[in-house]
Amino acid sequence: MSDDTVKMQKAIGERIKYMRQRVKLSQEGLADKIGVNRAVMSRIENGTRPVRDIELSSLADVFEVTTDYLLGRKTDLGSVPVAAHIDGNLDDLTDEERQEINDYIEFKKAQYKKRHEKD
Repeated sequence: MSDDTVKMQKAIGERIKYMRQRVKLSQEGLADKIGVNRAVMSRIENGTRPVRDIELSSLADVFEVTTDYLLGRKTDLGSVPVAAHIDGNLDDLTDEERQEINDYIEFKKAQYKKRHEKD
C-alpha cells in the first residue's frame, strides 16, 4: 500500500471519528447504524481498514453530510454565497486551530449541499 493511500485512509478515519464524536455516538453505536461491528469501526477510524463504498454512503447519511466531505474533498456550492464572520485576529491562532475553522466551514458547506440535494 502506498504512503499516499495510508495517509488518505488515516485522514478519512480521523474525519469519521471527528463526526462520530460531534454527533455524540460511541463506536459501537455508529457501527450498529452502518452495519459493521465495533472492531471494524475502530480499524476504520484508525486508518488500518479502508472504508467501503456502502459504508461511506451510510456514514454520510448518519452524519447528514456528503461523501465528498468524508473523503476530505472541498465542497463546491456553485454560485451559492458562503459568508463567515470571525471576530478577532486569526494571526493569534495556531495552524491547527486555523485548520479546525476551515474544516468546520467545509462541514457546514457539506451539510448545506446534502440538504439541498434532496430538494
